[in-house]
Amino acid sequence: MTGIKKVKRILFFLNICSTVVRILNCFIKIKRIKIGRYGKSFFVSGNLEYLWFWVFGSWERNTYKAFDKYLDPNHSYIDIGAWIGPTVLYGAQIAKKVYAIEPDPIAFKELEKNVSLNPELKNNIELHEKCINSYSGQTKFGNMIAGGNSTSSLLFADSKVSWIVEAVTMDQFVEENNITDCDFIKMDIEGGETVVLPAMKQYLEKNKPVLFISLHPLFFQHPAEDMKKIIDVLMIYKNVYDAAGKKIVLDDFLLKSEFDISFSVIATDN
Repeated sequence: MTGIKKVKRILFFLNICSTVVRILNCFIKIKRIKIGRYGKSFFVSGNLEYLWFWVFGSWERNTYKAFDKYLDPNHSYIDIGAWIGPTVLYGAQIAKKVYAIEPDPIAFKELEKNVSLNPELKNNIELHEKCINSYSGQTKFGNMIAGGNSTSSLLFADSKVSWIVEAVTMDQFVEENNITDCDFIKMDIEGGETVVLPAMKQYLEKNKPVLFISLHPLFFQHPAEDMKKIIDVLMIYKNVYDAAGKKIVLDDFLLKSEFDISFSVIATDN
């Protein structure tokens, strides 16, 4: 069974569970719950549909270690693929400001709720219901099964579940929001990095923010070719590490592209 088929099967099962949970949400009302992770705490919506993640989901320790290491109160960071806010609500307690980008309308609505439940953090967070793309204007954005489940992507634009969303280039987004102090970018966009990362190359070359990116070869349409495009961008940095902080050889990515996996890397000149 291919990686895509495995993901579709899992998402189909999760979608059935979500449908049941949505019905339960009509009868069971939980105003909010408090989440504590790695020395930070915040409140989130009591939406039963996402309770599984907040309580039992994957909270990759290395991701938050990277936030602890590279974020600081004198600089802002951009969160591309903010989903419902686990990294946003954490990072907002460290960075000067978070620019959170999420085009999935279902996830974005939940993100808004979660941010609103933390008034002490609201001034540190800007929410943007749009996507970063290689061009500006309207674009199609989709999900293989259902919206809001963290796997929406530019690569699934032709899926039955899709939306027309606003797209902007990275340069336009930075200019429109007058961002002059960004030194860290987190990107987790379910394979969309094959489109977005090459389009950001000029911005990255000029500004050299630390780049924390989740790569999803299992979603790549042309794995070897797409990985070469990503490597070409990462080569502008002096150092590339895996999520655990081990320095890696960029050519090894071509081998990783053969497997049904996802993994994170950190690119930095430090």
